[in-house]
Amino acid sequence: MEQIFNLLGFTNIASILWNLLAYAGMILITVAVVSAKWRNQFFVWGPLALLLYAWFYLHNPILAGLQLVVTTSGVLNLRDIKKPAPFVVITLAVMVFAALLATGQISGLWPWIGAFGLLGIALGLTQLPHKRGFGIMASGGLLIVIYALALQIWVFFVLNAIFFVANLLEMRKK
Repeated sequence: MEQIFNLLGFTNIASILWNLLAYAGMILITVAVVSAKWRNQFFVWGPLALLLYAWFYLHNPILAGLQLVVTTSGVLNLRDIKKPAPFVVITLAVMVFAALLATGQISGLWPWIGAFGLLGIALGLTQLPHKRGFGIMASGGLLIVIYALALQIWVFFVLNAIFFVANLLEMRKK
C-alpha cells in the first residue's frame, strides 16, 4: 500500500496536500468533459487547481501554461463571452508557446510533445461543442499523456488518459 501512495505522490505532508489539490482538479476536469451542465464551472476550478500544482509544486511551465489556457477558456465561457473567446484562447496559447520557446523550456523531444499537446487542447477548446473540438482536444490530451508518462507526472498522466477517452466518447455522441 505504501508503494501505491508513493507512486501517486503522497510521500510527505506537502506532497499530500499538493497532490490532493491536483487530484481534486483532475476530478473536476473529468466531470467537465462529460457534463454539459457543469462544464463551464468545472473548467475554471479544476484547471485552476492544476495550474497552482503545476507552477508551484511541479515547477513545470508547460503544464502550468496549459492549465492557464484552459482556465482562461473556462472563465470566458462561464462569463458567457462568446465572440472573442476563441481569439483570446488561441492568442494566449501562442503567447505561452512563444514564452516557452524564448525561455528555453522547449528543448528535447518530451517538451515538444507537451507543448504541442498544449496547442492541441487550446485549439480544441475553441471548437467546442462541435465534434471536431472533442477530436482535437483528444489529440492534444494524448500528447499530454505521452509527455506526462515520460516525466512520470501521474496526476497529469491519469487526467489526460481519462480526458482522451472522455473526449473520444463525446465525439462519438455528436
